Amino acid sequence: MADTLQLKIVSLKEVVYDDYVDSVTLPTKAGEITVLPNHVPLISHLSKGSIRARCKGQQKSFELDGGFMEVTSESRLTVVLQ
Repeated sequence: MADTLQLKIVSLKEVVYDDYVDSVTLPTKAGEITVLPNHVPLISHLSKGSIRARCKGQQKSFELDGGFMEVTSESRLTVVLQ
C-alpha cells in the first residue's frame, strides 16, 4: 500500500488502533506535524492534544496526554501513549 501509512496507536495495556490511513496530524513538543506516506524516519515526543488520522475522506481523532512517536522508512507510524 504505497499510498497509505500504517498507523498503530498503543498504550501499556492494549492496541488502541491499527490500520492504514492517508495522513496523520500529531502534537509534538516542537509543534503540530502531519505525517504522510513515505515520510522520512523520525522519532519525537508528543504533547497533550489530539491525533487526527484521515482515511478516504473520513477523520478519526484520538486524545492523548503525551507519549512518543516513531516513523519508519516502511511508511509505518507507531504512537506509544503515556
